[in-house]
Amino acid sequence: MALDERKGVWKSGRGKGRKTPKGRQYSDAALAEVQALLGDRPRRRDLLIEFLHLVQDAHGHLSADHLRALAEEMRLSMAEVYEVATFYAHFDVVKEGETPPPALTIRVCDSLSCELAGAQALQQALEDGLDPTAVRVLRAPCMGRCDTAPVLELGHNHIDHATP
Repeated sequence: MALDERKGVWKSGRGKGRKTPKGRQYSDAALAEVQALLGDRPRRRDLLIEFLHLVQDAHGHLSADHLRALAEEMRLSMAEVYEVATFYAHFDVVKEGETPPPALTIRVCDSLSCELAGAQALQQALEDGLDPTAVRVLRAPCMGRCDTAPVLELGHNHIDHATP
């Protein structure tokens, strides 16, 4: 395949060719937002998780558009960025057409210690007592605070010995 410089389309033999390269595209706005967030930081692969946190903190979630723009800015494959973003429970990846999560997320630890200390009852009480359009309650993997179980995470703050 060669890029036809006259028309700016991808050509593969005869025919009209493609208007864009294959795969998910990013918007100019998303690329500008990602570039502004990253500033003059080096675009090293080992900083990917830090950059994902920057985008999520700024927008409340990781949209497909921002993930693609981040991949482009860091010169990484979209698959690599997406797999890192979806591997960790604290990232909220939102696909095209999906509604972003509420502004507040409560994560209830589901480790053995927290389960024994009543994490399931705590999660159920929170789900029953809160408006799901304003607050999202999720199970989360071990938070490393077994001595203060049950534990929940409210935003970026841990609450030890949590109660409804």
